[in-house]
Amino acid sequence: MKHYGIIVMVVLLTVSANAQTTSTPPAKADTVCPVPKVVKSPRLKADGSIGSVKISIDYSSPSVRGRTIWGGLVSYGTVWVTGGHNATSVQFGKDVNIGGKILKAGKYALFTIPGKTEWTVILNKNFDQHLADDYDEKLDVVRVKVTPKPLDTLQESLRYDVQAVSNNEGAISVRWEKLALSLPVKVL
Repeated sequence: MKHYGIIVMVVLLTVSANAQTTSTPPAKADTVCPVPKVVKSPRLKADGSIGSVKISIDYSSPSVRGRTIWGGLVSYGTVWVTGGHNATSVQFGKDVNIGGKILKAGKYALFTIPGKTEWTVILNKNFDQHLADDYDEKLDVVRVKVTPKPLDTLQESLRYDVQAVSNNEGAISVRWEKLALSLPVKVL
């Protein structure tokens, strides 16, 4: 008889414990469920090759989102990170020629100085910085003047591409809003 009493107690405790762990109180109407944070300028990467030179671009891609970009969000005449958040970095697998200057293989920050009719593209030694906060002109290795081209359609999110024209020539292109830039790159 003792055994039956112990078995009944064990069964009742087990049923009681299971009932407590499987039932949950109903959600209240004012309960807030966490919403995943949307990244407004996601970190992206553009990889490509021009001839035997591998090129990798790491950048943040802001979106237009109905804003005035040129002369608004991005000021004319000031150094811009050409992306969002951290400096855009460009890594070259081999030495290249940009703007008539030999650029050693390695990683560089890419900045621009936007203008209404002409832009300056800058490659700088300090690729590890937030925006252009620590930009130092003394660390520039290349400055090239380029002419922006209009786009027929809206490019909502900033985008970089590596484009090969031949085995020894190509470009790094940037497109955003209704504007495109192209930085010529030659293989040595």
